Amino acid sequence: MYELTCRVHDWSVRVLELSNFGSLLNPLYTIGVELELRVSESPDMLHRLLTDTGLISRETIPFDVVTNFRGSAANEPYYAARILYDGMPKRYEVTARDTGGVLRTKITYKPVVSPEELQLHHPANFVRLGISVEEWELHNYKHYFMLLIASKRYESFDLWVSAAAEEQEMEAAATSELTTVRVKLTESELKRKDVPCAWYLQRLSIFENLDLEAEVRKKLAEA
Repeated sequence: MYELTCRVHDWSVRVLELSNFGSLLNPLYTIGVELELRVSESPDMLHRLLTDTGLISRETIPFDVVTNFRGSAANEPYYAARILYDGMPKRYEVTARDTGGVLRTKITYKPVVSPEELQLHHPANFVRLGISVEEWELHNYKHYFMLLIASKRYESFDLWVSAAAEEQEMEAAATSELTTVRVKLTESELKRKDVPCAWYLQRLSIFENLDLEAEVRKKLAEA
């Protein structure tokens, strides 16, 4: 779907939850998985590549009021990063402010950007603005409601990207700068055992030697 430019050095996939809250004939699965990858690309380069795929966009980091969409169930920010702006290190965040709703079934959230001097600068524009990203995280939690009744359907996506220097037991016996990418995806009321939060995982699929969706399906089949 996208130009594959990254190579994964090692990875792991874990099934965190696989529950059927329906029946055998009409299953309603809640599926949660965790992925951990180690890649050579820096957090800043991954940020650029994932901006190109649309993972970093106004769809995942809103700048306008949204409904039933916040960073996480634990109220983590939509986005947080350690950045360099005009050569100065800064902490950048986009958080969700609960502005209320009708019978708590249509809750609106106003995105709040800090620091104030960067409130007009969306992360999708960081490359154009010359802002580099040293580490970052992205959180999306969407809870769906039907007919004024809270359903159990939700999507939860969490991504953390950070750099770490590690001793690699390679033929060259050299120290490599690797970036750790950790992902958690959970989705409820799925009709079959399948990849949760597929929209997000597709936009993470930038690795030429790893099919993320295939690896998740393989683990689910084994669970």
